[in-house]
Amino acid sequence: SPFGAFNIIFAGDFAQLPPVSGSPLYNPLLNINGTSRMSISDQKLAMARALWHQVMTVVILRQNMRQKTQSPEDAKLRQALENMHYAACTEDDIEYLKS
Repeated sequence: SPFGAFNIIFAGDFAQLPPVSGSPLYNPLLNINGTSRMSISDQKLAMARALWHQVMTVVILRQNMRQKTQSPEDAKLRQALENMHYAACTEDDIEYLKS
C-alpha cells in the first residue's frame, strides 16, 4: 500500500499556474535526461509521479460552497472570480472588477 494503508486527501486547484520548474506530477510524461543514471531530484520526481498515478478515486468539487450564501454584491464577485477561473469573463465581470 503506497501510503501505509492510510486514506489520503489531496486538495488543490488544477487551474492554477503550472509549477515554477519542471512539470506537474499528474503529467504522464517523465522528462529525464536519457542517461542510465538519474539524479536524486529525478528519482524523487519519478517516485512522486508513480505514487500520484496510483490514486484510484478522484472527486472533483465543482461548486464553491464557501460562497454559497452571500449578499448580491458578494454574488457578483463570486461570479466574476468563477468566470475568471474558466477564462470566460463577461463584460459585466470586467466592469464590476474595474469598479
